[in-house]
Amino acid sequence: MKLSKRLQAIADLIIKYKQGKILADIGTDHAYLPCYLVKHDVIEKAYACDIASGPINASIETIQQYELEKQVIPLLGSGMNPIIDKSVDMISICGMGGKLTVDILNEHPDFLSQHRFILQANIGLEILREYLYHQNMKIIDEDIVKDAHHIYEIIVCEKTKEEIIYNESDFYFGPCLRKRKNGLFYEKWHRQLEIQRNILKSLDEKHPRFQEVQHMIDLIEGEINAS
Repeated sequence: MKLSKRLQAIADLIIKYKQGKILADIGTDHAYLPCYLVKHDVIEKAYACDIASGPINASIETIQQYELEKQVIPLLGSGMNPIIDKSVDMISICGMGGKLTVDILNEHPDFLSQHRFILQANIGLEILREYLYHQNMKIIDEDIVKDAHHIYEIIVCEKTKEEIIYNESDFYFGPCLRKRKNGLFYEKWHRQLEIQRNILKSLDEKHPRFQEVQHMIDLIEGEINAS
């Protein structure tokens, strides 16, 4: 069973930071991730959850294909609602926007102290990281991967009693990613810098967004030029 580069990177982080034997995959992608992890004996059981019947039906097909009906359970429902009464050790929420991920997490704040989370947001990562910070969710590790011309960032986090100190740059660039700064990190942020510069050129200095865009440019330049 071969995963996409994005899902493989998520699976690799789950393998590395595995906690327990049961995963809930929220917004599951054809149940590929839970099936892969069960098939490779990383976990014993998984719940493949989605709000829409289409993805659930696709998940059922994948589960049947790999004969995992007893170990990977498809559940229809919004966010983490389908697993309220289930025993789960880890929760993955991947492939959504940062704001939607925050909404899902915020709907069941009691879940935050009971599980390790693997999160992959397509956009709005700064919104997600700032939310985690305010919930005292420590970012244990992060990864960055390129798949079909898109660059994705993945976060592993859990509740902590330790004091967390993040700043604005940590929210945008990732506290772990900005320490390593590999080639994909620079590729992403050089691309974003060009986008922000083009936006700035189109704005009058009196435009309400001018200072906001200029600040983002300064932030990116400072980060990619820092040693």
